[in-house]
Amino acid sequence: MNQLKPISQLYWEHRGKVSNKWTLYLHEYDRLFVPYRDRPITLLEFGVQNGGSLEIWAEAFPNAICLIGCDINPDCGKLIYDDKRITIMICDATMEDCKREILSKASTFDIIIDDGSHRSGDIVRSFWRYFTCLNESGVYVIEDMHCSYWQEFDGGLYHPYSSMAFFKCLTDIVNHEHWGIDKSRNDLMERFEEHWNIRFELECLETIHSIEFINSLCVIRKCHPQENILGSRVIAGLADNVCGLHLLHGIKYDEPEQHGNDWSNRGASLEEESVRLIAVLTDRDTQIASLSQAVAERDGQIVGLNQAVAERDEQLKESSE
Repeated sequence: MNQLKPISQLYWEHRGKVSNKWTLYLHEYDRLFVPYRDRPITLLEFGVQNGGSLEIWAEAFPNAICLIGCDINPDCGKLIYDDKRITIMICDATMEDCKREILSKASTFDIIIDDGSHRSGDIVRSFWRYFTCLNESGVYVIEDMHCSYWQEFDGGLYHPYSSMAFFKCLTDIVNHEHWGIDKSRNDLMERFEEHWNIRFELECLETIHSIEFINSLCVIRKCHPQENILGSRVIAGLADNVCGLHLLHGIKYDEPEQHGNDWSNRGASLEEESVRLIAVLTDRDTQIASLSQAVAERDGQIVGLNQAVAERDEQLKESSE
């Protein structure tokens, strides 16, 4: 493996089909993909464009078994590769029929890269569909996460359902055993599940080992559930003259009960409460506007009646004269 060129170098030297990646991604891929470089991996990438990245992945992973690119653009189906390990799928990755087609070529993957539409809804739905297809010790990478801050991509800095908000929530899922309250992982995911019309199985959430955020990248690693718990305390060394830590060796983690913690024992997250409060305020403003219009119409009617009374009084006055 020491003889393999860095992925960043492969990009700089590439002369085949066009590919575009941000500089930071190339350096991070050199680090992230080291354990996979000489293994017989399977790789899935959403977003093909001109098809160059698949050629580079083929060179970066010389022992790869299967490299699949998926894109909704039918023009990508015209791409031709000499490397028989490369397959192009023309379909919408967020749809179940597309998933079935992809899995007919490879049932599981070691690396999944989402470089698709970058819309929050597509990112969350794709993660829901395909993270279960990731092998243990596999890595799932989402590119161009900066789009989650833009309205045009279902996002915004404080958007409660953006892809960034979703993956931030997954960091709490990783630390579920420390919550200290009677709330399940699925309870925490409920707002995303309702908004994006999906449903995560507990078996999927239990396999999330880590969430790593890098500028515009999110990296999710998958491991067996037993490898994701804190485990027992391990004490090394013999001289224990201050804290008496040797007495804790082998003790399992026991979180303190947090039902009295108002910041933990809530019926809903702050994000959910803010969404509901905005809805209540919007409804109130609509009611106020409707009432204001009714009052204005009533005032208009009163003015009209006053005018009619004045005219009648004037007529009566003229008649008496």
